[in-house]
Amino acid sequence: MGTKVRPVGKERRMLGLPESLPTDGRKAFTGLICPDCSGNLVISVHSDHISFTCRVGHSYGLSELVLAKDTAVEAVLWRAVFAFEELEALLSDLRRHGLTEAFDAGAVRARAELAREQASRLRAIIEADRTLTERRREPGETETGAP
Repeated sequence: MGTKVRPVGKERRMLGLPESLPTDGRKAFTGLICPDCSGNLVISVHSDHISFTCRVGHSYGLSELVLAKDTAVEAVLWRAVFAFEELEALLSDLRRHGLTEAFDAGAVRARAELAREQASRLRAIIEADRTLTERRREPGETETGAP
């Protein structure tokens, strides 16, 4: 049983939510994972309240999940930046200490430069990204936007 995908032009796009949202407190699996533990998230709708819960028991409202996912994206990007920067530092230091005999020296230099460039590109992506912020609800407005 794989994740359902929906055709989008020539591409296929993963579904985050089921085609039909569950009603009356029923639950349905989503194509999303928990931002805290990476377990599969289940969606549940109780009248005007949408909630997501993972197998471990982490629970999110709709806004909380969106904001947690947004935060998780930034954290993953920063981990990738640091990984590229560390790789570049390691390879540069290996060259500086003459410890590249196991590799082609030109390949080590090229890989270090590429890692530096990739870290720089990811930093630019992070800097250009705009985190979603929750709008204020009107008095009496519900989580789903209905009065």
